[in-house]
Amino acid sequence: MPRDSVGAPTVESAAAAADANEPAAAFPAGRPAQQRAIRTRQQILLAAAQLFADNGIHGTALAEAAASAEVTKGALTFHFPTKDALVQALITEQEQRTLATIGAVLHTDAPALEQLVALTHALGRLFTEDLIVQAGLRLTGEYERADPEAYRGWITVFESLFRRAAAEGELSTRLNPTAHARFLVSAVAGVYLLSMVLAGRADLEVRLDQMWELLLPGIVRADRHDRIPVIRTAR
Repeated sequence: MPRDSVGAPTVESAAAAADANEPAAAFPAGRPAQQRAIRTRQQILLAAAQLFADNGIHGTALAEAAASAEVTKGALTFHFPTKDALVQALITEQEQRTLATIGAVLHTDAPALEQLVALTHALGRLFTEDLIVQAGLRLTGEYERADPEAYRGWITVFESLFRRAAAEGELSTRLNPTAHARFLVSAVAGVYLLSMVLAGRADLEVRLDQMWELLLPGIVRADRHDRIPVIRTAR
């Protein structure tokens, strides 16, 4: 994940509001041959994303990805010479989309705790609706050479929001921003996983809301509990 000089994830490099399930172009638009290459690459990524999301890294072969994308094995290996290259491309695409979503929420004027709640729901919608993100997340969990910086980046973002909430006078003084940021990333990831396994992600929004119903009374300072209903409904 790209990072700035203080170690927080940057959002400037992320694609801004790309259409769901449309991979970012890997080549500049130009001559017909380049445009065909862009379309073929997108076609392969989308087809592979469906296979990896359904079957995982060990249940998907390059030949299956080529057949699903309706391209030759040679066309696939021209863009992605190995299975590792295809996996890395999907993970990178997923990280870019996640960064774009994080950036969109952090650039609002909402108080920190409202941004925190809104961010978990925005990521939840991304996980539910975007096939590339679904594949990338599954691959990140299964791929032995996956970069752990993606999860560390989430922890950094959540911690920075907790620290801002403390400066805004809304955070319980008993809360440790670093420890709770790590816990919150684990909680969100667990809610997502359980929703995926038990309900095909259909109840993810409801489960996230229930999570915040449980967590916010311990996060918000006691004399600011009247703010909890507003914080909880942030989107």
